[in-house]
Amino acid sequence: DEGCVTLESMQEVAECNLFNQHAADLATVRPHVIVWMCTSGSFSCGPEWDENLCTMLCEGGRCTATTTSSALIAAMQALGVKKVALATPYEPRLNQKLIEYVEHFGVDVVNHSGLGLTQDWDIGRLDPATLTDLVHKVDTDEAEAVFVSDTGIILSPIAEVLERDLGKPVFSANMASMWYALQLAGVKENLPNVGRLFRLN
Repeated sequence: DEGCVTLESMQEVAECNLFNQHAADLATVRPHVIVWMCTSGSFSCGPEWDENLCTMLCEGGRCTATTTSSALIAAMQALGVKKVALATPYEPRLNQKLIEYVEHFGVDVVNHSGLGLTQDWDIGRLDPATLTDLVHKVDTDEAEAVFVSDTGIILSPIAEVLERDLGKPVFSANMASMWYALQLAGVKENLPNVGRLFRLN
């Protein structure tokens, strides 16, 4: 179903055979980097599939390429995070796929919480108060950072406040994607008021 966010629908999106063509279309504007902005789509088929997709996008786009899930790992490595709490809008099966993806790269998931939402519309309408409650709920003393999954969620306006409250990095799928895209494109300037990830330079 259009707008449906379940394990089956995300794996169907991930298995689309048009990625190379889409990347080739983007190559006409000579981008420095291409990012496939879909968290659950890029982790739902596992790390090896995600790596192959990055290669496909790179070849088709004739430039560096990545996905949101790959950007998440790069962000955690840059922050030195070995233990993370995951806050998601997802159903339990997607949560489990995300846990497996993250732990494949040697990061322990010490806690996770999902809202059980299965529609893009509902995910995109999550307000700052709901996101704040979710982040506080999932955080533990053991977690070195909190990651908020799904590119439909806008977290950056409240990231600084959350980091002050929790005393640790708090970042989202969009934040990781944009940060890593800037890194790959060679843009090294720090950005104010959007959390620790954007001050690593």
